[in-house]
Amino acid sequence: MEYPKLRFVDTFPVEHDGGKYICIRDPQNTNGNMLLVPRQTLYIIAHFTGKNSVVDIQTSMKKQYGELIEKNQITEIVKQLDNALLLDSDKYRNHKKKLEEDFKNSNIRESCHAGLSYPNEIDELTSWIDGYLEQTPDQTGNAKDTVAIISPHIDFSRGGKSYAKAYKELKDNKDCDTFIIFGTSHYASVENPFILTRKNFTTPFGEAQIDLDLINSIENDCNWDLYEGEIYHKSEHSIEFQVVFLQYLFNNKKEFKILPILCNSFYKFIEKGTSPSEDNKTATFLNSIKEIVTRLGNKTIVIAGADLAHMGNKFGDEETVDQSTLKWIKNRDYLSIKHIEKLEQEAFYRSVEEEKDKRKICGLSPIYALLSVINAKKGEMLDYGQALEQDTGSVVTYTSMGFYC
Repeated sequence: MEYPKLRFVDTFPVEHDGGKYICIRDPQNTNGNMLLVPRQTLYIIAHFTGKNSVVDIQTSMKKQYGELIEKNQITEIVKQLDNALLLDSDKYRNHKKKLEEDFKNSNIRESCHAGLSYPNEIDELTSWIDGYLEQTPDQTGNAKDTVAIISPHIDFSRGGKSYAKAYKELKDNKDCDTFIIFGTSHYASVENPFILTRKNFTTPFGEAQIDLDLINSIENDCNWDLYEGEIYHKSEHSIEFQVVFLQYLFNNKKEFKILPILCNSFYKFIEKGTSPSEDNKTATFLNSIKEIVTRLGNKTIVIAGADLAHMGNKFGDEETVDQSTLKWIKNRDYLSIKHIEKLEQEAFYRSVEEEKDKRKICGLSPIYALLSVINAKKGEMLDYGQALEQDTGSVVTYTSMGFYC
């Protein structure tokens, strides 16, 4: 490969057999591969932009660090990355094409994170979630009037208590038989603002049925390809984690269906300084969902699988997170949460837009969508957390909230 180009990847430090390495992995989990490389190798990989030849890389390394790197050493790194499907290459593109074809031809969106982010065995998974619910207080006094919740999509091991607080607001619900789930799409690179799928979701608890009647209704209202980017449903966790909790709560109590909606980034609106409500596709789609929510009444509940801030080295910031940063993030998060509690979707959006998304709120679009479609009188924060990673000097913040009629 003459001009190696690294794909968009996650990198984080790990220790293995007493040595310190950098783990490189595909955040979309298209292959499950991870590659451990010595930390100094990153200086070479940083040149894999698609514009530098092996000779260019040798020259640059010599100029910057005074060391001549052998050509075969660089080509070996290229080979390892390509075999792990971490380069933008013919090998990766062929693999991706087959994945997309297989997914398109399947009626099922299979669990992507069982056995990785949560147990793959029913009994163990049930015990896991039992533990989270046992650690949390009982429902609020508003639970019987719940029309929507915000739940995290951070991994269960860090956000389990917050998930439990959100889903306890639903556990005694007897009327709802359709759950509309807005989830963050972390990696979609399409124009479609909201991505649908007609595929049933499977988890260790079984198969969750899609509400095809509602999808047909949305298709009638929206005159563009609502399935552009459907492949991103395959590996996205923000909806899958909500389905796991719903099945845990209701599989043995009642039949229900889901309407899973991946929400694309609103960053293009932030760059322009405009509101999502000014975008015709966004407004049309959300009006369609609001009509469904109003028509179904207490037969439906809306869920947003959404985290808040992502700051620190792991997320592209030059500065590591310290106590003063954590305090600033909390103050800004609480400002945003206050607007959410007051059902003020535009004010919530502006609390992110005015800082040019410095906090990198990945839940911006699903939370905005939820606020735009629900018929609630009030919202209430149930939990707030900051998951600090000392090794990477980074933090993810999250909340759980209930909304009541």
